[in-house]
Amino acid sequence: MDELIDVRDKAGEPTGRVVWKSEAHRRGLWHRCFHGWVFGVEAGEPYLLVQRRAATKDTWPGYLDLTVGGHLAAGEEPLDGLREVEEELGLRVDPGRLVPLGTRRAEQEIPGGLDREFQDVFLLRDDTPPGELRLQREEVDAVLRLGLDDAERLATAGSARALEYREGEVSEARVRVPDFVPNTDGYLRRVASAARAALGSGRVERIF
Repeated sequence: MDELIDVRDKAGEPTGRVVWKSEAHRRGLWHRCFHGWVFGVEAGEPYLLVQRRAATKDTWPGYLDLTVGGHLAAGEEPLDGLREVEEELGLRVDPGRLVPLGTRRAEQEIPGGLDREFQDVFLLRDDTPPGELRLQREEVDAVLRLGLDDAERLATAGSARALEYREGEVSEARVRVPDFVPNTDGYLRRVASAARAALGSGRVERIF
């Protein structure tokens, strides 16, 4: 779905220009997004949730990705993106529960253009069983529960076991780094390490 978004300069500062998201992608204009990573603990085992993008998505259909994310519409601030958590997962979350991890700068070639984003990244602990989440089918095909140890070591281990939740069904899955939307900054590992810190001392440093 197209929407109007604010254009940023390469330093992340407002330009005062507003364009359609499709135009920003086609022309490679910088803009802002909300990224939310959900982690939890079940039977003493910590895990990170990742989503499998819907097969109908314009970019990276069927790939694994962060838990929830979305573009910030024109005039919105980072916490306005919290609506994505309710829309995609069915969870209502108080903003005070979010742990800011900083702003990630990302550039990625996409079909017909270049996606340039400043991503405001947040961490959220929520122990709601993944099977009870209400997924937005237009955006999310499934969610996968990936052990925190496996998320931290996936790049070196090569693959890991996960549980995949889709339409009331649970199945085992093997996940590999190429299954994820590509990145070059160890995004999954860095977020998993931040979640580990949150479970330990409770103090989480910004990682971006």
